[in-house]
Amino acid sequence: MTQLPQSLGELQAVFDRWTQSMQNIKERNDRIAFVCAEMPALLLNRRLLKKIMTDIVKGKRYPDIRQATMFSNEFILYINNQRLYSVRLYIYEPGQYTPVHDHNSWGVYGCVSKKVEVIRYRRQDDETSQGYARLRETDRIMLRPGETSVVRPLNDGIHQAGNPATDTCVMLSVYGTPIRRLYVNQYDPLQNRVSRLYPPRLRKKRLATQALETMGVIDL
Repeated sequence: MTQLPQSLGELQAVFDRWTQSMQNIKERNDRIAFVCAEMPALLLNRRLLKKIMTDIVKGKRYPDIRQATMFSNEFILYINNQRLYSVRLYIYEPGQYTPVHDHNSWGVYGCVSKKVEVIRYRRQDDETSQGYARLRETDRIMLRPGETSVVRPLNDGIHQAGNPATDTCVMLSVYGTPIRRLYVNQYDPLQNRVSRLYPPRLRKKRLATQALETMGVIDL
């Protein structure tokens, strides 16, 4: 579980309340509804969120910028020790977008500052050809401060998020309990390609495994 400093006791109180409530909410859609109702107040708490940004600039231990994350602009704010949910902060430079990807859990995105764009896709192929995927864009959502959008797991949540403007923007995301899959799919809609994106630690192990395979069997 992420340890928050005493100076962010207000944020810890939010996460403690969320944990207590979600422990009593069993259905996924009810948990999503709870987070959607709770998030706007946090998204609009500019004083608290500016405190987090200031601590990042000052190199404080929280949030830990050395912690490995799937995306380079991702900051882990909280991981519940029961894996009920996690909270992550994303800072997008002008024009920056994630690759098109899916998720291993439900999620709720929220805009903290400026504008965040979420683009959703639907997979059109039958998934029988390895490395091939044909996507169709279904809709685009523009989030402003305090507004949220829901993402579903696996094929129901293929999307990308990013910053359509010329100013840096900030997004806060809450993700539910992940399914047991060690990767997410990332897509190239223009080339009709799909590949697996592993967390940094697993990615390095896989690279070493591939290197050993090309070097032949070696007794260690």
